[in-house]
Parts: sequence; structure tokens; C-alpha cells
Amino acid sequence: MARIGITGATGFLGGALVPRLGAAGHSLCLVDDRSGPLYVAGPDPPVLALDFASPEAVRELVACDVVLHLGAVSGVMACAQDPAGSARVNVEGTRTLVEACRKARVPIAFASSFAVVGKPDRLPVTESTPARPTHEYARQKADGERIVRTLAGPEGAASAVLRMSNLYGTYVRDGRTIAKGNVISLFVQQAMSGRLRVNAPGTQSRDFVHLDDVLRHWEAAVGFLLRAPPAEAPTFCVASGESLSILELAHVTSELWTAERPDAAPLAIDVVENPRQGIELIDPEFSVDRRETERRLGVRCEHDVRSTIRELLRAGAASGGRT
Repeated sequence: MARIGITGATGFLGGALVPRLGAAGHSLCLVDDRSGPLYVAGPDPPVLALDFASPEAVRELVACDVVLHLGAVSGVMACAQDPAGSARVNVEGTRTLVEACRKARVPIAFASSFAVVGKPDRLPVTESTPARPTHEYARQKADGERIVRTLAGPEGAASAVLRMSNLYGTYVRDGRTIAKGNVISLFVQQAMSGRLRVNAPGTQSRDFVHLDDVLRHWEAAVGFLLRAPPAEAPTFCVASGESLSILELAHVTSELWTAERPDAAPLAIDVVENPRQGIELIDPEFSVDRRETERRLGVRCEHDVRSTIRELLRAGAASGGRT
């Protein structure tokens, strides 16, 4: 079993991943400065409340066999509102961590996003699609990818970039349901009020991947890095291949709502102004081919959007409308 360092260990993804890695027998070094909007932590092991690029945190992380770099100022709007401050964390902080890992020859897996591909010249997106970011969050993630890839080489260690698509799903920690804000959970909440609000134009397409499938990719990435030669620096598509437009997703939610509640009024679907207009790319044809990731990591996606929405709607009915 390995010793695994995890930055951003108490965020949404870290809070779900930590117990799984612990249950698999790994020892863990957890780092999180608790500056994010969500704090999810278990009783063991203790979390180092430090900036991941601080000397104290780096010293602990480079003593590990592999580092999973989840820590970041995350989100399109957060980076747009404070580009300099977020870049200090996402770019310069990542550079500091990678340089320390190079000296110690510790491999890193980096949490990236499909936002980095911008508007690709060719679809579907694959592992080799180049980064062409169009907004600040994507630019910082693309910079992080480039920095992490410099780790690979005879004087360094292997690295891996995990580009994640739109993550959905929940988990329970200490009796509390932990959910990430996304359009699927938002539509389920809105369904209880009888109206779904779709950001214009609604034809924008997204790949949706379930949390459980994401976690299995990260677990597989640990195994990959522990056995990979130092020249390895692959990009993995942490995506399901299941792409839906936001309007299609609204209609699926409405259809399942009616199936679960045949006596209820049909849901209204309103197309409303998009608060991310001019920042968020609108691509109705977006799709992902993840075959190379599946071949190299040996992970298949097992969940689908329709089944998850049905489960969430049923859970909302069982809780009297609270999701």
C-alpha cells in the first residue's frame, strides 16, 4: 500500500475520495487550507490546515509515494472575479508543488477540466485534444496541466492530467448529504417548484459523469502512477461519453417527473438569461471519446444521467420534497 498526499482533501471530490483510499489500505497525508465553499472532513487522518504550496505542506507531501493535486480556487466565476488571486493558487502554487515533487521524484495526478479545450477544431474531444482555453478558469487549468507535465522525465517522475467533465452525484458523510452544485441537482430542486429554468440558449451540450465513476478513475490513476516510468505524462478523459444539451436534460427531468408523479402538473420549462454569457462556450455538438482512457486505466463508466435523475426525484418524494 502507498502513502498518498491529497491537496484539496476536504472539498467535494476530496471528501468522497479520502474514505475510499483509506478503506483500500493506503496511508494518507491530507492538506486543505479550508478556504473553499465546502468543508468535508472525516475524523481520521487529521487534515493539515495549510496552503498546499506552503513549506510545511510541501515538506509533508513530498514524503508521499504519489500526490493527488485536487486543491484549487475552483469555478469559472471565482477565477473571473479575482484572476490574480486565483492564479497565485492555481498556477504559482501548482508550480511550487511540482518543483518540489521533481526534486523528490514524486509523481502527481492533476485535477483538470474539459473547460481547457475551449472550442475544439475537431469532435469528439479525445485525450490528445489540445488545450485552447477561452476564459480565466480554463487558462489557469491549462497552465496547471503544462506545469504538471514538466515533471515527467529522467530527472523527475511520472504525471497524469485528469480532465473531468461535468460531475454529478452525491454522497453521505456523518449523516449529511454532500452535493455539488450542478445543473442536474439544480433541475431536481427546481422540479419541486414546478418550473425548470434553462440558461439560454439551452442547446449547449455537456458530457455528464457520475461521482462514483470519477472516484474509480482517481483510484486507477494512483495505481497507474505507482507503476509508471518517469517519462509518462498522459492525459485521461474522466468523462462518460454521455452528452446532453441543457434543454434535453430539462426534458428528461420533466419526463421522469411525470412518470414518478402522474397526478402532478407537468413541469414548465423556461429559457432564461445566461449569467455566464460571454464566458461559457455554447457548443451544441460537444462530445467525448474516452476509449484510450478506458484502455490505459481499465475503468468503464457504470452510471447514466436518466437513472440518477430518477433516483433523485424519488428521494425528493420520500423526503417530502426536500432534496
